[in-house]
Amino acid sequence: MPTPWLKRIRTTGQLTVHNRAGAWAVAVDAAISKFNVLGFPVKLAAEKVETSANVVVKLSNGAETYTHYGDSATAQFDAAKLHGQTSTMADKKRNAIFFAVIFLPGKVPNVTAEQKEIITIHELIHACGLDGGRGDGTYDKQGQDHDSMGIMVANMKVDGKGLIEYMPDKNAKAMPPIRIGTQTICKLQRIWTATGCADD
Repeated sequence: MPTPWLKRIRTTGQLTVHNRAGAWAVAVDAAISKFNVLGFPVKLAAEKVETSANVVVKLSNGAETYTHYGDSATAQFDAAKLHGQTSTMADKKRNAIFFAVIFLPGKVPNVTAEQKEIITIHELIHACGLDGGRGDGTYDKQGQDHDSMGIMVANMKVDGKGLIEYMPDKNAKAMPPIRIGTQTICKLQRIWTATGCADD
């Protein structure tokens, strides 16, 4: 079960995003635009003031701490590989997210604009609440609400300028364009609209 955002944020149907992604900034802006046309029940809006944003996206060396009003998230990933890390901060009493930071890999050589967009959209979906949260306030660090296909599959590999699932379905093509698994849609609907699939 993913983690919902605070009700006052969830009812807006929108998350504000501050782009601090340096060399990835153009790709992050493109990813936000593409995210907004994928049919998700939540939209993203640019926020110029970092401290006012619901989500901050930044380029990372893979070992750093980001602090938001006294709460901290630490990047713990290999920034030379094509994947990022999203850390959500939650109100423990409400079991609801109030902030998320996305760390993007700042040491990947020869990464294409398409690959940057795919990695960023994957992490933006985690930031929307697909963070592996459980109802008791703990987290599934392994599953992290990944899907069996599409943009939210756990492991992807390079295919031309894009990325494809590590074990793709027959005849699957590299993304983009973005493919979305049914469980990803169901889980986002569950936390942003109170509807969703019975067996997610």
